Amino acid sequence: MTGFSASDAALEGFRISRERPRVLLGWTLFTLFASVVGAVITITMPKEARAALDALANEQAPDLEALLEMLTAVSPILIVGLLVQRMMDAAVYRVILHGGEGGRFAYLRLGADELRLAALRLIFLVLAVLLIAVAQFCIAILAVVASPLGQGPMLLVAFVAEVFSWGVILMIAVRMSLASVITFETGKLSILESWELTRGQFWPLLSSYALAGCCILATGIAVMVLFVSIAGVALIATGGSMADLSAIMAPKEISLQTYLNPYVVAYTLIGCVFTAIYSAVIAAPGAFVYLALKGRQTP
Repeated sequence: MTGFSASDAALEGFRISRERPRVLLGWTLFTLFASVVGAVITITMPKEARAALDALANEQAPDLEALLEMLTAVSPILIVGLLVQRMMDAAVYRVILHGGEGGRFAYLRLGADELRLAALRLIFLVLAVLLIAVAQFCIAILAVVASPLGQGPMLLVAFVAEVFSWGVILMIAVRMSLASVITFETGKLSILESWELTRGQFWPLLSSYALAGCCILATGIAVMVLFVSIAGVALIATGGSMADLSAIMAPKEISLQTYLNPYVVAYTLIGCVFTAIYSAVIAAPGAFVYLALKGRQTP
């Protein structure tokens, strides 16, 4: 059976980021543009919707009318976010699957490929919600069945069933993880083809995704520590304090003045570079594995 190197798959996103600095710069600028669009939408959001959004962030339950208004107001952000991420995914797929073909605009497009990827993500979101709901319903039934044995056995049965159900969900998620790459490569929605292609490859796939996640997490922590250190020194040198950093990274008031703060601008730019690398690292393993399982070499 054709196999692949889990470590090579995990590090593929870092490789293309290092070897294609112009492409990475294009992705960073695109991410910055998307951030600006999101900021404009947020600033122009109605006050009531913004208050409901703040309430959700603070784990408070807004009333139904405010919640509906908030969802309506933030829907443009959700749509923009979905399309931006799928455009980034497709760009990474083009680099890995097609090599130097179609390299204009850092491989970024907004066309049928990206819309199919967005539709696939929404389909999987609905399926995931249904799967989790069914799993929780089955766990509740098992707990009720075990309840005559006492509270201890009932809790044990519920715990074991919960762990088992999440294990099954993880297995399904990993086995279906190549659906986006297959959809992009074939030009049609492919929901079940990934299941057959990844037969016998669960552990290598899980290892590559876990390693990629750990690497990008370590990178994010290093970038954050570096930014906090430099920004903290700059703030102290200009009469501020380390406590001011919290207002930079999590501003209490959303306004144009907030976004134009030089520290916020620097934080945003660094965040855009990291987001571009993150998108490459997260999307690349699937494309790398797809080529390997198909017996093809990366261009």
